[in-house]
Amino acid sequence: MKRSFLKIVLPAFAIIMAVGLAFATEETTVPAQGHYLDPINGWQTVTVDPECIPNGEDLCTYEGFQLYAEQSETSPKLGRD
Repeated sequence: MKRSFLKIVLPAFAIIMAVGLAFATEETTVPAQGHYLDPINGWQTVTVDPECIPNGEDLCTYEGFQLYAEQSETSPKLGRD
């Protein structure tokens, strides 16, 4: 009796969990970050448009400052293609 009960319940439980978890997930986007060197405050981090990618052609700026991928002037500059 115990064995036949588990044969029925375990697969049913697995199916219910799979269906429930399929609808429980949500898509989240991670905001892109850019860094710029402020002459007074040092390195600052800001949220940038998703179009700003490293080594893009049209350079991305924030309040007139060039945005970089990392907090270093030797890191790739952010730009739009």
